Amino acid sequence: MDFVEYKCPCCGAALKFSSGAQKLKCDSCGNKYDVEALKEWKEADGNAPEPELHWEFQKEAQGAKRTADGKYICPSCAGEIEVDEDTVSTKCPYCDNVVVIRATASGEFEPDAMIPFQVEAGDARQRLENFCRGKRLLPRDFKNKSYLKNLKGYYVPYWLFDCDARADMSFRATRVHTWSDSEYDYVDTSHYLVHRGGEMEFYHVPVDGSTEMDDRTTESIEPFDYAGLTDFNPAYLAGYETDKYDVDKKTAEVRAKERLYNTAETALRNTVTGYGSVVAQRRQMGTKGGRVSYALLPVWLFETIYDKKKYQFAINGQTGRMVGELPVDKGAYWKYLCGFTALGTAVCSLIGIWLFGGVL
Repeated sequence: MDFVEYKCPCCGAALKFSSGAQKLKCDSCGNKYDVEALKEWKEADGNAPEPELHWEFQKEAQGAKRTADGKYICPSCAGEIEVDEDTVSTKCPYCDNVVVIRATASGEFEPDAMIPFQVEAGDARQRLENFCRGKRLLPRDFKNKSYLKNLKGYYVPYWLFDCDARADMSFRATRVHTWSDSEYDYVDTSHYLVHRGGEMEFYHVPVDGSTEMDDRTTESIEPFDYAGLTDFNPAYLAGYETDKYDVDKKTAEVRAKERLYNTAETALRNTVTGYGSVVAQRRQMGTKGGRVSYALLPVWLFETIYDKKKYQFAINGQTGRMVGELPVDKGAYWKYLCGFTALGTAVCSLIGIWLFGGVL
């Protein structure tokens, strides 16, 4: 397994991808580099000592050695880095050096495309802080902003499905007419079977390829702007965590088909108008020209466990769209509930005194 480090050609410090500048940035000397410009650094600086000054591949024989228990040695500080088999990029817990593990992002696990981060870390933290501000029932740790330490930039593996489809569906519909005379009320219900069909083109229907992510979370931060897709380049991973997919495309296809059917049903259902009720009865769809691609999409992810329950909050790393569930301090909840109950009792007593001249 190989490590890839992104080193500043000027000072040798680790480079990180800056979503704001869309360049690799050195936090040590402040220099910024275009991804492609690093490849041309030798030509731009004839005094550069190394033949190539983009990034170094630190192979095991060159210092990124594996220990007997499966850990890896950071080529920068020699600290142990523990990674699982799905990890593509991570940080050294000792020196904060950013490393990309090449073997897990190669072959069938090499993405076809990716969207680089557009929302910067500071902006993501501010969005989460603003979301949590004023929520009185948050646990104490959230009130002192310690939760911000758990916010991380994460490239989520996605399968993107494209296809042309023909959908045919039937709906049961009703119209209800009511009237009355001097003696009775009348209800007349007419029943209809409505058919709808049409051709549709689906482009990049996303299904996340990670079992660590809740499908409801990933689907709620959509849509992504796929005009921002670019060819996969490991330089964009610098400074962020990345895993390869652990949900294969065959498994993801089940969810993709469900999303196709739901989208088609909604589109055709919206053409059935003028009825009191409409219920889908039959759904049929055929597809052709199906294509599947593997992409990495940016997500700012916050996870915490409170009272033995896992909470996940996500921010779309391209658009800034947020979704998530935050924990509730049960002690504070009962405190406020009792307070409101006492207040309600006092208000009722005052009303009783005012109305009846005595205590209820």
